[in-house]
Amino acid sequence: MSAGAAIQQTAQAAVASHHTRKLGALDILSDTQGVDFGPYLQDMIQRVRKNWYRRIQPSAQMKRGKLAIEFSVPKDGNVTSMRLVASSGDTELDRAAWSGIVDSNPFPTLPKEFTGPYLALRFRFYYNPSKSDLDGSEDMTPPEPPHTNGTTAPSKSGVTVIIASLGDIYVPSGASRAITATVSGANNQSLEWTVSGLGCSNSACGEMMGNLYLAPSDPPDPPVVTVTAISNADPTAKASVKIHIVQPASAH
Repeated sequence: MSAGAAIQQTAQAAVASHHTRKLGALDILSDTQGVDFGPYLQDMIQRVRKNWYRRIQPSAQMKRGKLAIEFSVPKDGNVTSMRLVASSGDTELDRAAWSGIVDSNPFPTLPKEFTGPYLALRFRFYYNPSKSDLDGSEDMTPPEPPHTNGTTAPSKSGVTVIIASLGDIYVPSGASRAITATVSGANNQSLEWTVSGLGCSNSACGEMMGNLYLAPSDPPDPPVVTVTAISNADPTAKASVKIHIVQPASAH
């Protein structure tokens, strides 16, 4: 039996017996033998996320899609048997996610206490998901027109910042979402971003890379954060939006 076939068989058996473990957008498909892979996988998720975001082209930042990639990590940390198990239907989105894993290879060697031949994993990637993407239901209603979602602070200079969305923003843990903000009343269109929450601080609330919000792998409690866009032309001009961090839907 080939390594790829063995991994697929292991994954199918794990899913069938409900032994698949989840860590944010990452599914562990093989037996961990009781070894705590938490720190190892948290590091892996951070590596893949950063390399994935760097590979997302500007033309793709507002696209929607979801996909899943399975692969194995032998003891030496080198990725093998990668396969796209659920495509987004958009080559640009699939390629960026695929590159996120390839660019992160090799990973550190597996923990010494783990005696298995490899760790089989499934990464799920989400681009600007709607709520229906996250609960598995089909949304047959047409999208709403863009509107202001959140609060806008007035400024004496007349500069305003507006954040637009398609309603409430829901982002799976470990996934990303593009946040669109516009500045009016100033030639300087640049912005500074902040992320805050009642149950988190710093990177535990997620972070902004450009206009992409990166949700944390472990949702804070409560799982709601506030993203604020601040005008560099007038720091008193700002707009905020609340983001709900939710559990990712299972890949099918």
